[in-house]
Amino acid sequence: MTVTDRAVATLRTLLKGELEEHERLLNAMDENEANIGYSALVNAAFFEAARRRFLKDGKPASDAEVIDYVAYARSWSDRVAEDIDPSIAETVINMAIEKIPANANKELDNNAAYTNKLMLLAVLTRDANYSEGELEEFMEQTQELAAEIVS
Repeated sequence: MTVTDRAVATLRTLLKGELEEHERLLNAMDENEANIGYSALVNAAFFEAARRRFLKDGKPASDAEVIDYVAYARSWSDRVAEDIDPSIAETVINMAIEKIPANANKELDNNAAYTNKLMLLAVLTRDANYSEGELEEFMEQTQELAAEIVS
């Protein structure tokens, strides 16, 4: 399975804040495309966005900074607050910035971890306020990482 152009376009709508279009495109994907290609893109984008936000000069953010950001993200909207579990959100961020080992993921429900990553990704990219060029550069890095994940 490869990452399809439709999966890339779907992620791009999320990152641009086009939530209705994102949902429409996501619902149009077949199960394999959504569960493998799009999922790999989301994981890669979350990893990249979390590292950009929470690593400074190679040093991970403090626990307090991660906790504060998760609280901020949950305050973004009622939907985000419903979908972000603080404990899971803090864990997936800390895994992305390598403060805790990747095998900590074994203790997480895969669907819950994915939902938290998706919601956090929306907030992280909105906060980054990427220009069109920066968004394209971010998408290129995300696609490269996602291609490694699915191969």
